[in-house]
Amino acid sequence: MVTGPENLERAMETLHIYCGLWEPSVSHALHEARRQKHRALRIKHIYAGNLIEKLKQLVSEMEPSDVGLIIFLNMDQTLRELASNIFLAVPLEQRSRITVLFSKYSPEVGAWAAQLNLGSEENKYEASRHEPWVPDVVEYGTTLQERRWIQYRLMRALIAGEWPVVAYHYIIDKLRHGQLTEAEIIYSQKFHERGEPDMIGGNFADVRKTDPNAIDLLRERTVHIGRSGLNTLIVGETGTGKEALTWYLHEFSTLHDKPFLALNCAFFEGERLESELFGHEQGAFTDAKRLKKGLVDEANGGTLFLDELPEMAPRVQAKLLRFLQDGTYTRLGGNKTLRATVRIVSAAQPERLGALRQDLYFRIAEVELHTVPLREMKEEDLLKIACNFAHRLMWRPIITEQGRAILTPDIISKAWRQLSGQHQAASLVGYRWPGNMRELSTLIKRFILLGDDIFEELRTKVQQPNIPVRTAEHGMTDEWQRFLQPFSSLDELKDQKISLKKLQPAFVRHVVNSLGGRANIQPTKLADALGCTYNTLISCLTEP
Repeated sequence: MVTGPENLERAMETLHIYCGLWEPSVSHALHEARRQKHRALRIKHIYAGNLIEKLKQLVSEMEPSDVGLIIFLNMDQTLRELASNIFLAVPLEQRSRITVLFSKYSPEVGAWAAQLNLGSEENKYEASRHEPWVPDVVEYGTTLQERRWIQYRLMRALIAGEWPVVAYHYIIDKLRHGQLTEAEIIYSQKFHERGEPDMIGGNFADVRKTDPNAIDLLRERTVHIGRSGLNTLIVGETGTGKEALTWYLHEFSTLHDKPFLALNCAFFEGERLESELFGHEQGAFTDAKRLKKGLVDEANGGTLFLDELPEMAPRVQAKLLRFLQDGTYTRLGGNKTLRATVRIVSAAQPERLGALRQDLYFRIAEVELHTVPLREMKEEDLLKIACNFAHRLMWRPIITEQGRAILTPDIISKAWRQLSGQHQAASLVGYRWPGNMRELSTLIKRFILLGDDIFEELRTKVQQPNIPVRTAEHGMTDEWQRFLQPFSSLDELKDQKISLKKLQPAFVRHVVNSLGGRANIQPTKLADALGCTYNTLISCLTEP
């Protein structure tokens, strides 16, 4: 309990709050707890699966002077009918002391509550966590900074499998009579700016303990490893949430308030990668105009994430091995021995592990963590992930034919119903998802923001698995097609401004497009396949 022992609560007037694990709900719960700070407090967690059971508990536990607050922003007709039977069985006076908080996008819930002589109120916290939002009542309202911290704390609870009611108690007990520290404000602001981790689809703690899905098991293992402080190698296919897991590993470690930096080893080669990792002295190479600190120095005391680790050149692998052995290193072009203490988290695709030095592997993989591809998940888990991606788009600003608007909860709820339809669900489940969560996220965005028929697209891919979907005719970009047209004269060639200088970058961009875009390539490997240097490849890709 948040306030006092059981017998003290019974002696005092009590505010019973029943809410879901959603920031607007918890923010309003805090608002109400502050407004009625003279009351003892009882909080329960509700969701569609336990709502009726919890409502029965509420009406049975309320004393004559108690009040109840139900913060459940959406209830379908079936739930409302079942809940009506519960409330109609209690005296009218008791019903008048129970308030239902509803979404302005679900006015039917407010109308239903009024018919039952329940109090009803629209949740004003159902709004974006962006400036210039302020609470209606400053005296006891939940501030923007507090809302962002609450979102961070709820996400952390969901990842760790913490019982929601424990999180509610912690949040409201902390902020009902106190305030956030400066460090908590800064950390939650960074969390807000960085965006939420992409690995979604887990269950609440009660289901997670009894019937965990693949995401639940992966989260539980990741949190356990995070607390250990061991160097961790995350192995998994592209788009399976490896980067999200690195955030979990850092967040649940003793280093969570220390630096967390990342480096993609495929972006640099040779000296450039060594310089990024360990720094360089002035004059170490042609462009080394001044001394540069490396990431191991900047991440000292914290965590460093090395993505695409097997793309690291053998020479740099050897230097990294030395650093892992005794914590010492030298900057490129220098001879002074430096020291740093850094936890190394790295990631690799399984087919590339053979490119790692064996001695480095045993140092950097004190423990391995394996992600789960979408094709290996159960149908209900895949659909849950799809709906969660849709939920992430809520409150996103958009422009419609009528002007500026936002993606409101009712729009997202409609998308959920469509995604869960029998034929649509069959399309999602029947596809193998080579791009995993990244590919699914992209399709959900197109479905909601553009109205694209992603289900027909998926059915086409399943029926023609060897024919990749291209954005231009025959899988060629318009730019590359210009070089394949016949010319009848030199004048026509000049008119078209065709030159060998433009041929090379156009071909490189055509190859990248054919392979699915820049997000699906490894630059160093592609440069090797094309017989060019890394710098030449990047130059071709960035040339206008």
